[in-house]
Amino acid sequence: MADEKILGTTKVTDRWRISLIKAVREQYEEVNEDVVVGDRIVYKLVDGKVVVEPA
Repeated sequence: MADEKILGTTKVTDRWRISLIKAVREQYEEVNEDVVVGDRIVYKLVDGKVVVEPA
């Protein structure tokens, strides 16, 4: 089992955080996972790596 720790969550907004979220959204689009303003994103530390996924 992976060593996993939740670092925090954020809501997708159109403010200053959008540059990071836009890059993440583009990756989700590649796998047909829609992320839109208002969705929540969770940041996790999994085996020493930061993972971003829908909450």
